[in-house]
Amino acid sequence: MDNTPVTRRHASRLALACLTALAVQGAQANLIDDIPAGTGYAALEMCTRTMQSRDDYLRVRWYYTVPVVQPLSAVWMVDYVPGVKVNVRSWVPFITNPRTAIYRKGLGCTIVPPGTTEAAVRAQPFKAIDMPAPSSHSWPMGEAAADATGLSASQLALLKARGDQIFSESTSKVSQKKNSIAFLVAYKGRLIHERYAKDYNRDQPQLGWSMTKSLTALIAGAMATDGRLSLDAPVGLPQWSGSAKATITWKQLLNMAPGLAWTEGYTGAGDTTDMLFSQADEGSWAAEHPLTSTPGTVFNYSTGSPNIAMLRMRQLLGGSHQALYNYYQQRLLMPLGIRQGIIEPDASGTPVGGARGILRPVDWLRLGQLVSQGGQWQGQTLINANAMNFLLAGSPATAEYGGYIWRQPTSKEIPADLINRIPADTVMFLGHLGQFTVIVPSKQLVVVRMGVSLDMDSTKRDVFGTVADLVDQL
Repeated sequence: MDNTPVTRRHASRLALACLTALAVQGAQANLIDDIPAGTGYAALEMCTRTMQSRDDYLRVRWYYTVPVVQPLSAVWMVDYVPGVKVNVRSWVPFITNPRTAIYRKGLGCTIVPPGTTEAAVRAQPFKAIDMPAPSSHSWPMGEAAADATGLSASQLALLKARGDQIFSESTSKVSQKKNSIAFLVAYKGRLIHERYAKDYNRDQPQLGWSMTKSLTALIAGAMATDGRLSLDAPVGLPQWSGSAKATITWKQLLNMAPGLAWTEGYTGAGDTTDMLFSQADEGSWAAEHPLTSTPGTVFNYSTGSPNIAMLRMRQLLGGSHQALYNYYQQRLLMPLGIRQGIIEPDASGTPVGGARGILRPVDWLRLGQLVSQGGQWQGQTLINANAMNFLLAGSPATAEYGGYIWRQPTSKEIPADLINRIPADTVMFLGHLGQFTVIVPSKQLVVVRMGVSLDMDSTKRDVFGTVADLVDQL
């Protein structure tokens, strides 16, 4: 057991102070509600980043996890078993709320929520696909290094300067650091810049958080291309049969406008954390939310929606996690040359399509390149024009969002003084803690930034300032 390096008496005083502060401030719901979210988040974060991404445990614990789950770290106990699992719980009587994240090779980490056993989750059948040997060809098909041939001295200087800015820190406070891990740029279908933080390398896959929603959309686009689903047809979830929800179409679900009630909260009071850290079958749980508006009319950002999409795609492919895993690996990731890419499943075996995609930064860049090329890849149509056009078009509910992909017009994610420098066809995969894949098809430009940002204002300015400068000079 790996306990926090404060004495139990001191921790007790800290816990009392935290409880008092929360009671006085009314902050983020109350600590009792927050602890299941915090213990679940911490267990999954430490499991995924150390066991799937092969990051350093102490760095992940103290620099990436503690600042996000405060004040939990004053009262938590952590059992860390390398390569096996992480258990996090509070020692506060009656509100221990333990959460365990287990690691399975080829699948990553999964929360074992109340009502589910570790043994049952581990017993689920699964066989990882054998990956072909890496190619030495140039990116995007191979694993050759970045090639900046043909760039001018001023363009090279710009890439270095913007990278220096992205990796810079303006403070020594752990709770305010940008923690950049990767910065990559593709231009005209070629990898021209690739840089990682100290102690990181290309072969470490990184958690995309909500960038996974865009990956889920691309899988849906591939299924639509193959005729396995129709974007204009009802989703067809069996549990919606005979209800008003039965009319919800794939387009409405992918536009974040299915009409379902959802609170995208990140404390104990939010649907998102309840789903991610306390539900075994996340898609089914999200699908049970009541209908509160006419489908297609109201944009309501929801991590539950892509989990519903994943659940239904699994059903359409035969019902097993293995079939869905095989499909997205063989139909989408492998043709792109993507290695080590997975979407971690929930305890029922369904991939968590709203949050748990883990790919190398160079592979997130490949997904962006596919979008930039309109679904075409090396002479193949991976996603047809009809599906891709839908994913990138503004929805009837909001011009800011397409099919699980953000769009430039009126985007609140881009600093106001930079938005006029960002081309109107720009689209984005965006994720929690500063995950960005920014795609400018008219400039054949794709930019990826990944990390664990605790200073999102600075990180957004770094990323979109970089995009604006590259658009001007490339």
